[in-house]
Amino acid sequence: MDAITTQEMMGIEERAHAMGVVRLLMMENAGAGVAHHIANKFNGRDLEGKRVLLIAGLGNNGGDAMVAARHLTHYRTDVTVLLIGRSKDIRTEEARTNWSILERMSRSIRLVEFDEHSMNSIRSMIMMDADIIVDGIFGTGIKGSIREPHSSIIDAINANKKAYKVAVDVPSGLDPDTGRYEKCVKADATITFHRVKRGLLISSDVCGKIIVWPIGIPPEAESG
Repeated sequence: MDAITTQEMMGIEERAHAMGVVRLLMMENAGAGVAHHIANKFNGRDLEGKRVLLIAGLGNNGGDAMVAARHLTHYRTDVTVLLIGRSKDIRTEEARTNWSILERMSRSIRLVEFDEHSMNSIRSMIMMDADIIVDGIFGTGIKGSIREPHSSIIDAINANKKAYKVAVDVPSGLDPDTGRYEKCVKADATITFHRVKRGLLISSDVCGKIIVWPIGIPPEAESG
């Protein structure tokens, strides 16, 4: 695979955005790709009634998971989105836009905002209730050591041995450039966008099946 660094990917995304393939559109394509993989894995109709838990951080990786949640409702799944933080603290315009859409989907999606006082029930929801877990916590934005509550949430994801786990772009906790990790999500599949990130190839044992999904970036955005 033709691997790429996070800095190179940021430059490509910036140039694509300037060309008119705006970040909201790239996010839509990314989240749709995650949902497409899950639908293919479970043969579409077999998804009906399955409990899908999408765990979203406050950045664009979380926004990708929010898009995937919306697409998965097409298959009559039992969808829950767990936001690791408060919605008022969502960091990007694109992720805020997608969260606001989910807030209007109260009949088809359950939204849970993290509360440290409910950590036990959240841990149970991750470990016991989910048939499919989508990891949209960090993506390529991971810096430094894993702090709480993210550390306990990653542990809970890995403790669920029955759920099918899909990482969005990069398993959360894995350095996308070096492949190093203190702890990270152990995924069954990683849907990475546009081009594979170097760290995935170095630590492929925690990535599961690596799938490169195009998000509409033109070839002309590859170089400045």
